[in-house]
Amino acid sequence: MSGVGYAAAFLGGLFSLLSPCGALLLPAFFGYAFPGGRRLAGRTLLFYLGLCLVLVPLGMGSAQASRLFYGHQDLLVTAAGWLLIALGVAQVAGQGWTIGPLERLRAHVRGDSAGAVLALGLVSGLAGFCAGPVLGAVLTVAAASGDALRGGVLLAVYAAGMAAPLLLLAALWERFDLGRRRWLRGRGLRMGKLRVHTTSLLSGLVFAGLGVLFLVSDGTRGLAAPFPEEWEAWLQEAAASVRVPDLALVGVAAVALAGVTLWRLRRR
Repeated sequence: MSGVGYAAAFLGGLFSLLSPCGALLLPAFFGYAFPGGRRLAGRTLLFYLGLCLVLVPLGMGSAQASRLFYGHQDLLVTAAGWLLIALGVAQVAGQGWTIGPLERLRAHVRGDSAGAVLALGLVSGLAGFCAGPVLGAVLTVAAASGDALRGGVLLAVYAAGMAAPLLLLAALWERFDLGRRRWLRGRGLRMGKLRVHTTSLLSGLVFAGLGVLFLVSDGTRGLAAPFPEEWEAWLQEAAASVRVPDLALVGVAAVALAGVTLWRLRRR
């Protein structure tokens, strides 16, 4: 397993944004950011958890996970696409439910609800199967070495690279309080008997659009790369060639996390 380190795994996940498989990540962020406003960092961590629930079992060399994800990939893609479409429709119609048992369901189908954000992370993890040689190297070496723990940790670090730009966006969103800007607060609309808010409408359309994209592109595998394939291949190969001692990287990450935690505690 020594051929792929934590630094290479993180950079591989980061550079996956340049692949068709990263097509869901940024729209997914805006899907739960528009109706949410604040506390986006927590939701983005929940999105990261969804990524890990799909990728980490594969990195651990789980035979059951491999049979599930690779043996039933078409079924999973179809189910994930329709799930996002259903969440989008429910998000759009959620503001119109005022009576009956649907009222209790409304909080659970909002685009910024825990279940919706976790579902976005799971679907993005499914899309990540086609991302770059670093992921392939980690999965191959994990299966060959039998080191399940290290394989799982490497895939968690890979997922962290995928989620890092979203965490940065969440920090900027909260720092500049974008959710309270007039153009993002939106306003209420009435469509017959249905009351809709523009932010819920926009978020629901993003969810439904991602679901349609997932279905028509075979889980994003059929999408064209947003950048020339040579660029993506070069960046992924550069990531795979990075050699930083894992212990040193863990130490730097721990110091950085402690510094951020202390800074936030002092602000509060």
